[in-house]
Amino acid sequence: MKLSEIPVLILAGGLGTRLRSVFDSGPKSMAPIGGRPFLEYLFLQIRRGDFHNVLLCVGYGRRQIEEWAGDGTKWGFRLRYSVEPEPRGTAGAVKLAAKLIDNDVFLVLNGDSFLAVDLQELVQEHIRCEPLATIALAKVRDSKRYGTVDLGSQGRIRSFLEKNTSTVGNSSGWHLVNGGVYVFQKHALNIVPDRGAISLEREVFPRLLENGMRGFVTDGYFIDIGLPDDFKRAQVELPARF
Repeated sequence: MKLSEIPVLILAGGLGTRLRSVFDSGPKSMAPIGGRPFLEYLFLQIRRGDFHNVLLCVGYGRRQIEEWAGDGTKWGFRLRYSVEPEPRGTAGAVKLAAKLIDNDVFLVLNGDSFLAVDLQELVQEHIRCEPLATIALAKVRDSKRYGTVDLGSQGRIRSFLEKNTSTVGNSSGWHLVNGGVYVFQKHALNIVPDRGAISLEREVFPRLLENGMRGFVTDGYFIDIGLPDDFKRAQVELPARF
């Protein structure tokens, strides 16, 4: 399989509970940013990376997403949908969607955050090193909202620190955080049960550490639209990049 044909899964079914004061008419991935649904910025990033096989993980508000996105022709790629019968959490959604792909390697993007990372370079690095999973890591000044990632030698992730944990950044004052972009080996999902809600971040990633996970550090722009203040900030910052 060519690199450009590697599947890209987008977790697009988030409720957006914390955004209700500024957006309450659909799933979080459809929240308007500069006159466009947030999801469109992820589509444009995928197109820039020259990927053509996209799978949307949907649940809440899926009809709204399907009516807007269609089959992906507008963005030049094949678009399919994986529908959760009930909330499965981030890991459960990925496990359900992975049943629809036959490739050993695939990308995952969170549907409520944007990280300016070279997707092709990220996948190439993952394939070269062959860990169970590779996480794109963003640099932030204040990590309390996100938690931090402890990166060891040669890019291996040693541990994850919880949100609100007091941490010391590196000599430049930056912290490394989960940027919401991942590359997986499909068999890494064997630890995820077929039923119930389970989180990638809280339950799956810590269990994968002992078998090898890597971090891919980028200086790229990062924003999570999950809180009203950042949602408002994104209205100016994100459109300026497209």
